[in-house]
Amino acid sequence: MLDDTLVIWTSEFGRTPGQDGPRGRGHHPAVYSSWLAGGGVKGGIVHGKSDDIGATVAEDPVHVHDFHATILHLLGMDHERLTYRHAGRDYRLTDVAGNVVREIIA
Repeated sequence: MLDDTLVIWTSEFGRTPGQDGPRGRGHHPAVYSSWLAGGGVKGGIVHGKSDDIGATVAEDPVHVHDFHATILHLLGMDHERLTYRHAGRDYRLTDVAGNVVREIIA
């Protein structure tokens, strides 16, 4: 079933693993976790890494536009062909940016 199904889970932001003070755990918008399964994704790999407390990207950053371009690619769509012009500006789901993360493609 996973040959034909792409499963995606992603978090809202990175979180400090311990309490930062009286207000609780810290929020780190520069880092978030995601996982993908099936649908053409390599199984059993990890791509990218945060620092020890999840506050910054330490290895292999993936911009949200790259993440979206990769998802669209796995769904069989070329994100660059989804470009449309409006009011003199090009628009697309990946905001005229994004590269497919080839390292995770099976």
